Amino acid sequence: MTICLNGWAGWALWGMLALLLAACGGKSATTPVDPQQLEVGKAVYTAHCAACHGSQGEGEANWKVPDVNGVYPAPPHNGTGHTWHHADALLLQVLREGSGVPNSKMPVYRDILSEGEMEAALAYIKTFWGADEVAFQRQLNEQWKEQNR
Repeated sequence: MTICLNGWAGWALWGMLALLLAACGGKSATTPVDPQQLEVGKAVYTAHCAACHGSQGEGEANWKVPDVNGVYPAPPHNGTGHTWHHADALLLQVLREGSGVPNSKMPVYRDILSEGEMEAALAYIKTFWGADEVAFQRQLNEQWKEQNR
């Protein structure tokens, strides 16, 4: 008998597997961060991200529903959103190049922010997450590194 999990069922299974692996990883749910990097990240986030994504990463209301012009509101960066569902490499690519999603108002920052500023902003965004989100996202980063060696 063959079991094929396509669509949401497959993603749900992979998500649960990643959570289990993160929980069994033996690592702390928190990652030591450089306080200076967080200070820079907070400044960058406040100046370039908070107007759309909220000062605490809460995002815009009804972020899953496009407005009358078909543009999606900015999603939250806290635990209620999906930022933590993606590896750092993808999140930094979105910062550099924009989301690439039609009807997104996410700007391109490659000519505005340095790589270090983008990394600092991402480190600051992670302070909006709980321990479970941090652990899950850490596992995604490890998987990405393994797949892209």
